[in-house]
Amino acid sequence: MPEINTPPCPTHGSLPRALHSENFEGIVTVIEEIIATVSGLGTVSYSRCPYGYPWSFEGTVRALEDLNTTISGIQTGGGGSSNILPGSGITAVTSGSYEIFDVNVVGIGGATVTYSGTTILISGQENTGIAIVSGVVGGLGISATASGGSVVIAQNSQGVGNVNLSYVGPTAVYSGITGPTSSVIVSGAPGSDYGAGSLWFDTNEGRLFVYASGNGVSDPAWYQTNAEALAYKSEQPPSGAGFNAPPRDGSLWFNNLLGSLFVYDAVTSGWYETSSVRTPSYSSAAPAPVAEGVTWIDSTVPQLKVWDGTAWVNA
Repeated sequence: MPEINTPPCPTHGSLPRALHSENFEGIVTVIEEIIATVSGLGTVSYSRCPYGYPWSFEGTVRALEDLNTTISGIQTGGGGSSNILPGSGITAVTSGSYEIFDVNVVGIGGATVTYSGTTILISGQENTGIAIVSGVVGGLGISATASGGSVVIAQNSQGVGNVNLSYVGPTAVYSGITGPTSSVIVSGAPGSDYGAGSLWFDTNEGRLFVYASGNGVSDPAWYQTNAEALAYKSEQPPSGAGFNAPPRDGSLWFNNLLGSLFVYDAVTSGWYETSSVRTPSYSSAAPAPVAEGVTWIDSTVPQLKVWDGTAWVNA
């Protein structure tokens, strides 16, 4: 085969190269084109599978079988006096001084084809047809519905987290927090407009919290961000007034006057010295003993007494 066709080939031109892919796809495509071409000659046995042909040996054989069926019914004489030429799916048969036209219509997908006298009725795909004509095909989150001569497009949208969705006429309006934000809620309570990662500074306790949820968090809640290991250092114990955080169970306070460290007990609402007591209690009534060896001066005697584990004894 020469590299240049002289004269040029009517189909391929000067270069002897196939116009279709050199595989099953190309073979099946060419056969389908042949069926369409010969059907224009007029045939009473037009046959073309409405489901198509796979690009394989099986598809090639089926396409050739339909081509053979179509060719076998070719009739000469054109379309007759009606000027309607037989073609794909249409055949013309002379009956006396008239011509009877047969239309080969097959319903596929959701379409149903029925015959009422000389009329072909196609039903079941009205909405889809209109939707496709409109240029929008329904899919994930989008639906197309016929309404008279128009198509109504509905979008399935919803606001998630702090994003609110509302409609103003045909327009969808999104509002709220749409992305990461560095704002901090500053109040005595966090309110309700918050999400994962939101920060809240509690003006009652003087603490900073972060809301943790998702990403494996089993108990979504506000978690304190600042450390609890710091001890309050002052002459008076923390009272919680103003921005002075109130004491919590286990809070530490260093008394500047005594030079002692105290721990807060939430059950009794009291501060208890953590170091050994160096000064005896001085009162007329015996104090509540906390350990053996604690001393107490009875101011009514006066007398120094020691707690031996069961009673106060004179020192």
